[in-house]
Amino acid sequence: MSEKTLLIEDLDVGIVSKSKSDILLNKVCCSVAEGEMHGLVGETGSGKSMTARSVVGLLPNGISTFGGSVLFRGNDLLMMSEKERSKIRGRDIGMIFQNPRTALYPLATVKTQIMNILTTHLEISSDESEERVLSILSEVGIDDPERVSKAFPHELSGGMAQRVVIACAIVCEPKFVIADEPTTGLDLTIQKQILDLISELQQSLGLSILMITHDLGIVAQYCKSVTVLRSGRVVEQGLVDSVLVSPTEPYTKQLIDSSRLDRLIERI
Repeated sequence: MSEKTLLIEDLDVGIVSKSKSDILLNKVCCSVAEGEMHGLVGETGSGKSMTARSVVGLLPNGISTFGGSVLFRGNDLLMMSEKERSKIRGRDIGMIFQNPRTALYPLATVKTQIMNILTTHLEISSDESEERVLSILSEVGIDDPERVSKAFPHELSGGMAQRVVIACAIVCEPKFVIADEPTTGLDLTIQKQILDLISELQQSLGLSILMITHDLGIVAQYCKSVTVLRSGRVVEQGLVDSVLVSPTEPYTKQLIDSSRLDRLIERI
């Protein structure tokens, strides 16, 4: 049995106050094995991004966790202080956000933003940091890293900006990465390039990845296991091959039908 990089057990998240109680995640369980890509899938509003934000401690104001555990390499993130979690966030856990336009700071160059991540989390000289910026940009498939490093986010195409976001996520060499709908807003050709890049990095760097998506087609092509969420609850999970070929829940069957997976399932 593979060791678990991330183990979420009975996670409860919501708005709880004297005046009202609104449960957004109810007893969510999910795990990501060492060196594997796990898909977290469901329609908009199912709780996918809320689960990811619970892991990294970036829940919106007024929303909090009030039950369960989130074990990262055996340590419960929910029991840590914000200071402790901020050290892990970016250093040990990388995050690929769905919208690079909001993930990147508009008034700083690519070089400045990546160097800030490096100097925040690592003891590294300025010269080493500059060299690392160019090498990581090259690693994510950017052909002219010197030029791109000097660019501002608005000067980059959507696909190029997302490559920079991926570079930011892995520059400190984490072993676990959350990819939250990483192809949102990109055209189909660029979507495949970005997903192929993430898959290649996962294999070459030995990353454990939680791939958040509404598209079971992405899960079928890139993930080994999957958790299906609906309205903040887990309705099905298991190995991708098993879930796609023999889903037990009507909701999963609906997702399969809407993703037009017939040809992919025939190959399994």
